Amino acid sequence: MCSSERRRAERHPVDIPGELFLSDARRVPVRIKNLGRLGALVQITDLEEPVLEGERAVLDHPVVDEQEHATEDRARTACAVVRVELDFEADGIRRELAVYFDDGARPEGYSG
Repeated sequence: MCSSERRRAERHPVDIPGELFLSDARRVPVRIKNLGRLGALVQITDLEEPVLEGERAVLDHPVVDEQEHATEDRARTACAVVRVELDFEADGIRRELAVYFDDGARPEGYSG
């Protein structure tokens, strides 16, 4: 039996500011909407900044504790953008990005 669930670990709803670091020293403020040990869903309101599936990034985010809760501590984790979708809300359009924390290569030009 094949499942459509793609996540490998649970994520928990949050609403926390963060920052996404992209190639060529681009930085984008984000709202982290859910967070887990292996990834996050973030929203970007700046639609002018291109972000593509497969792009390398570093997410500044809260550390997740043993009980899977966001703490006050911060981390910067290398990740891959695995999904990009537009979210149409009454107050505007947002881009939602799913990122997978793979601790792989940092984006080109990142110095953090």
